[in-house]
Amino acid sequence: MSSAIEFSDVSLTRRTQEELYYDLKRTLLNIWRIGRVGVRRHTVIDGVSLSIAHGEKVGIIGPNGSGKSTLLKLIAGVLLPTRGTVSVSGSLSPLIEIGVGFDPDLTLVDNIIYYGVLLGHDEALVRTHVEAILDFAELADIREQPTKTLSSGMSARLGFAVATEFRPDILLLDEVLAVGDERFRRKCDARIERFWDAHSTIILVSHDLSYVARTCQRIIWIDGGKVRFDGEPDVAVQRYLNTVATSATIRKGEDLIALAASTPDPVLVRGTSGIDNELAIFLVRNGHRWRISANGEYRRTAVSWENVLVVEDSVIEEVPEGDVAL
Repeated sequence: MSSAIEFSDVSLTRRTQEELYYDLKRTLLNIWRIGRVGVRRHTVIDGVSLSIAHGEKVGIIGPNGSGKSTLLKLIAGVLLPTRGTVSVSGSLSPLIEIGVGFDPDLTLVDNIIYYGVLLGHDEALVRTHVEAILDFAELADIREQPTKTLSSGMSARLGFAVATEFRPDILLLDEVLAVGDERFRRKCDARIERFWDAHSTIILVSHDLSYVARTCQRIIWIDGGKVRFDGEPDVAVQRYLNTVATSATIRKGEDLIALAASTPDPVLVRGTSGIDNELAIFLVRNGHRWRISANGEYRRTAVSWENVLVVEDSVIEEVPEGDVAL
């Protein structure tokens, strides 16, 4: 395989949080309220196909809830796609929610070995690096204590030290450069810098757009689980900011109505959360809103996905529903 990472028509559908009822009382109450237990699902990643070459530095940007971190978890194998395939070639180190995999009852030393093996390294090799990992995390003095005694910051430091001790072929970074206090963050920044050369493949998720544009050769802008742009960093950032700036001006329903009245083109909006099995898209016109979907009705408007505004759900709800069909 010539690519380090390959996505082929990948989609991921997950149950919505409110449907995850684990106790009998809530289940029976749900049955009493709606007469049945329905499973509602939300498409988190929708038909993504992309290829990342060995040694490439790629940034992923987009608003909260757009699917950025989910992409990394699909690459890491933490999540499996509902449809399509994800192929990865090479050793991988995912700095995603670092330290989450620690066993709280094991000592720091045991967890270093456990976590290192979990990342795919040989146990004997990990054991030879235990002292270096403890020294970097500045936790050598409490090496035999159970990990549950650590603060969240200490746990993150230990996880970061393990994940970055070994040089992987592919490094996944998800807003992990804010570990610990300012002094330790600078220490982490210096360690990460050694991976930015021609050999390591790096996938970086961050809201720091200037940093992503400066360090990455390519940026993927994702929103609503779809790739909206994939290409030159400066172009990607500008297109994303243009959408953010437009959406940020819509704070009330009357703002949305005024926008629709000021343009001859259809105004399409969607909320910040998913509804039913897909993201609900609304057309606003003549002071009212109509819900449409990404099928024939959506295509009929001839508006590209880049022009769908993202606003708070409450803003859309303030616009009266249309009483006649489109």
